[in-house]
Amino acid sequence: MRGSGGLFVVLGLIALAGLVLVGNDLWNDGGRIAGLSSDEAGQIFYLGIWGSVIAAGALFAFRRDARGMARNAAIWALAFVVLIGLYAFRGEFGEVRDRIIAELIPGHAIALSGSDGRQVAVVRAGDDHFHVQAEVNGRSLSFLVDTGASMIALDRATARSMNLDPGDGAFTARVSTANGIARAAMIRLDEVRIGEIVRRNVPAAVMEQEGEGLGLLGMSFLGQLSSFEFRGNRLILTD
Repeated sequence: MRGSGGLFVVLGLIALAGLVLVGNDLWNDGGRIAGLSSDEAGQIFYLGIWGSVIAAGALFAFRRDARGMARNAAIWALAFVVLIGLYAFRGEFGEVRDRIIAELIPGHAIALSGSDGRQVAVVRAGDDHFHVQAEVNGRSLSFLVDTGASMIALDRATARSMNLDPGDGAFTARVSTANGIARAAMIRLDEVRIGEIVRRNVPAAVMEQEGEGLGLLGMSFLGQLSSFEFRGNRLILTD
């Protein structure tokens, strides 16, 4: 009977709320109930019913197992605090995640904190060179950063796979490479993207010889940036 007493109280409160709504003529002011529209009052009544039922259920459970109920409540409260903390510091956690990815995957460009994507950093690879993963005309491509190269350079196999092969008769330019003078064809890339840094209509060269799918990121892209600098084992690109 003790436990049912609480239930009667809850049912009584619900019945009282119902009577208030039914007898709204006493409070009705231009279709409003105690300053609320009928829809708002109905919503409050609906939520009140569910709140009362949940509260009553929690009360009954607490009476049966007070210690277990308190423990579960503490666990849920802690989980709530942790979730709020993760949400509040989502920016900082995202930066830590990006830094970890950059260390594990050299070439992955990470946006520097507070730069709104205008600055990205790339970590030096194990071969002591800077590699960067870029998107060229919407396709992912790995580049070796070469500040001594006057423009972006693609080997012919890579250009062919991207439908950029200029054809045999187009290799009329002569360019200086580490292996001497080579023939190349001049093209333009619709878009080159590194992180949030984007440049369009970028001059590039397709080398006549086949390669291993690795391009050179030269000054035709780097020279269009506000700055690029080497800080220890990082390359910082600023839009």
